[in-house]
Amino acid sequence: GEPKDGEPKDGEPKDGEPKDGEPQDGESGEQQQQKKEEQPQSKLERAEQKMREAQRKLEEAKRDEAAKAQEEAKEELIKAKAELEEILRQLREEEIARTLALLESRFRKMWEAQVQVYETTMRLDQIPDSDRGREFAIRSNNLSGDQRKILVEADKALLLLREEGSSIAFTESVEQIRDEMEYVSERLANVKVDFLTQESEEEIIATLEEMIEALQQAQKELEDSDSKPPPPGPPPPPGEDPLVDQLAELRMIRSLQKRVYTRTKRYARMLKSELDEVGQAETDDLVKALFNLSRREDRIREIVRDIHLGRNK
Repeated sequence: GEPKDGEPKDGEPKDGEPKDGEPQDGESGEQQQQKKEEQPQSKLERAEQKMREAQRKLEEAKRDEAAKAQEEAKEELIKAKAELEEILRQLREEEIARTLALLESRFRKMWEAQVQVYETTMRLDQIPDSDRGREFAIRSNNLSGDQRKILVEADKALLLLREEGSSIAFTESVEQIRDEMEYVSERLANVKVDFLTQESEEEIIATLEEMIEALQQAQKELEDSDSKPPPPGPPPPPGEDPLVDQLAELRMIRSLQKRVYTRTKRYARMLKSELDEVGQAETDDLVKALFNLSRREDRIREIVRDIHLGRNK
């Protein structure tokens, strides 16, 4: 029963055959990776097949009125169901991890580009009015185009968050900075590089920093949960884990409200009389800014209500 000299032992590949994990002849590394990615789906299909078989056995046992067979089939069905739920939970965690990493990368790219736009805006604002000719207008218009490119990235992130669907406050934050980006782009196109433009750019940068930090925290918590043993008792229902937990959502709401408050105080100093309870906004830019701020406050109230009613679940 022993192999002859030069022959492989049982379970070992013959000369020229690939070992376990090595790509077969004609298979690229990309094809191997694709096979690995298909494995969870195969596990899912096998678990579903087990459930169908257990269900069939249970129905047959009921027709035959065999109590013992019914009990065995029922136990098989419970085990298959638990296996299926565990696979679905793992798939959901993998999906969340990919989404968090993708969003962080996109937001970081947006942040870097936005910082450049902000710094260039400040440099342009330092140019005296007497020197602001045609070249100045061209530079401001080019900067507006750069801002538009960042806006496109925000639209992509917004689409991803809407498709995922479990985060209300994060989605609202991206919608708000997306609107701010459009506002900045319009002002730069109109060669306006003043305080209002720079303030909006500062807010975009601050919001992106907060979201990057929140996404990093969410990824860390996800990694920590993977390293901990599961709690006793039955596993939670599959597919219900949100992208970020409710505490992160509430922190984001607090940041949204804080920015509204800070901007309100700044705009008050720009009114004709800061002590006037009604106030006097004398410029079209300030009137538009106050209107946008009012709409933002309404949206914060709506998302708080939606979270309270559980509309993100």
